[in-house]
Amino acid sequence: MIVACTRDCYDTCIFRAEKREGRIRLVPIGEFPTLGFTCARGVADVKRLNSPRRVKTPLLRGERQVVEVSWERALGELAARIKEAEPEEIIHIDYDGNQGLLTWYYPQRLFNAIRSASTDYSICSAEGSEAIKLHWGRSYGAMPEELEKRPAAFWALDASTSFIHGWALAKRGRNPTAAVDVIWTNTMRHVDLPVLVRPGTDVVLALGVAREIIEMGAYDREFVERHTHGFEQFVKHVQKFTPQYVEEEAGVPRDVFYKLVDFYLKKPVTIIGFAIGRTENGGDAARAISLIHALLGDPAGFYYSNSGAWGIDFAYIRGLHAAKPSKVVPMGLVGGAISQFKVAYVWNANPVATLPQGDRIAKAAERGDITLAVHTPLMDETAEAAHIVLPAPLYLEKEDVVYSYWHNYLIYNTAVADPPGFARRETWVVRELAKLIGVGDHPLMREDPWDAVNIALKGTGITLEELRRRGAVRLPAPDYYKYPTATGKVEFYSVTAVKKGLPPLPEYKPPRRDAYVLTFPPNPLYTNSQFRDIYGEPEPAVYLNPSDFVSDCVVLYNENGEAVLKAKPSPHVPRGVIVYTGIGKDLRGVPINTLARGEPGPYGGTPRLYTTYVNIRPC
Repeated sequence: MIVACTRDCYDTCIFRAEKREGRIRLVPIGEFPTLGFTCARGVADVKRLNSPRRVKTPLLRGERQVVEVSWERALGELAARIKEAEPEEIIHIDYDGNQGLLTWYYPQRLFNAIRSASTDYSICSAEGSEAIKLHWGRSYGAMPEELEKRPAAFWALDASTSFIHGWALAKRGRNPTAAVDVIWTNTMRHVDLPVLVRPGTDVVLALGVAREIIEMGAYDREFVERHTHGFEQFVKHVQKFTPQYVEEEAGVPRDVFYKLVDFYLKKPVTIIGFAIGRTENGGDAARAISLIHALLGDPAGFYYSNSGAWGIDFAYIRGLHAAKPSKVVPMGLVGGAISQFKVAYVWNANPVATLPQGDRIAKAAERGDITLAVHTPLMDETAEAAHIVLPAPLYLEKEDVVYSYWHNYLIYNTAVADPPGFARRETWVVRELAKLIGVGDHPLMREDPWDAVNIALKGTGITLEELRRRGAVRLPAPDYYKYPTATGKVEFYSVTAVKKGLPPLPEYKPPRRDAYVLTFPPNPLYTNSQFRDIYGEPEPAVYLNPSDFVSDCVVLYNENGEAVLKAKPSPHVPRGVIVYTGIGKDLRGVPINTLARGEPGPYGGTPRLYTTYVNIRPC
């Protein structure tokens, strides 16, 4: 049997699932793209099947105790709370804890059918995706094979930690590598050309590289003339981004800057990390980086996210063709806006730990301001705060269709284990709940979930029946010379942006210099807040430059709150930057994201949490 990891991860590892004497073993496929190895999370999924944190029966939390109840009672209680509230007083909070089409997307149909509020799904890739689309009409790009064939630049991505197969392909190709980041990540320490930038200034560096390519006359004139719009305006726009300006603003020495320009003349693939969209000026940085490849006549030269290249109709699975939310709240603002709601329903996510000021959701539930219901396979911070906890299966315990936002394999996951206790999958729960609240006959809920998947797959050229029979299907690469912009061309000067009331060219607004920047690079043992049941809690510690070290215990504070943490000096962290690895808690058990910046970016709404401004004092 073939299964694919459903994590929110670039690699989407593919395994052969083996069952011997009642034991399950996941064997990474030896061929492309998994290459015979996986990460610390991939090897731990089988262990999670028997995790002591598994939720096995519905739970109701009262004032003094938590009791096990039947599905009938739990759903009846939830349905009653939903029927008492107005649609706009109900919000569903979900994200990519499991990337299966039925697990993540289909349940949204219920809430669209009743026209409840929704988040904007902006926490991860939205900012960079929408920003790049302003110039290209799409945000997909290079296929995985290119990483082995060409030089590679990892921009705002610690690939050796969080994109291990992309990193392996780049290294296996023995071509030159570069990296751009705000700290000395493991990737930065192992590439040929590391480029350290100040937080919030990536756009300055990218526009500086673009200016230098133009000044040298090294751009592809034929491509620019045939396939682009607004080149002259772009040339004028980048004039101020001189090597001197780049050095002053971004902190990149001129000799390093010129080496990066020379590197780009080799036509590398640039892997633009999702982290870029979570920073100050991040959307503009993504715009500018992608436009370097327009200058080079290389429309497949950057990679951001390939989800939109496969032809999957995600909107159909969500039910957006038939109904839409009553209002949409940016994910970075949900914690601060939770008082607007009476009911919050969560699946596939742990917002108390992962959203900016997510702890406010738990506090609202504790006060009784909202009814918090969670459908989850394991107890986490959100489940511990919830009034209603519903047991869900893990991905190895249910059938689903899985896609990757990197490689072009579509996979049919077959269940290789039975769910424990009374765990029920997401589609069953929302359809039963629909009946109880009176929308069971709504067209979105009447349609069989698998029929919805089959229709959503039409654009891929693969039927559900064929996918189920074959297990995994490799989809064709997209046409890189189609640009669904306002002009039908790559827009250096974005007419598409102007029509949306957005700036037509990448902009730069100097970030604050009067505070420390708290940022959150990935931890190799965890996918967001997952796998703590296997590897324990991340250490409640921050790392900072030795010159910024004030005590081995520090309080970080800003207008959102404060966190008490261990402090450790590290030469890998530049002055003025503070690093918390992964997503965890402080020494008191307070989620670190209580400090995180929730302010949405201008393009896709992604909160700028990786440029969170804080002050510091000793404990």
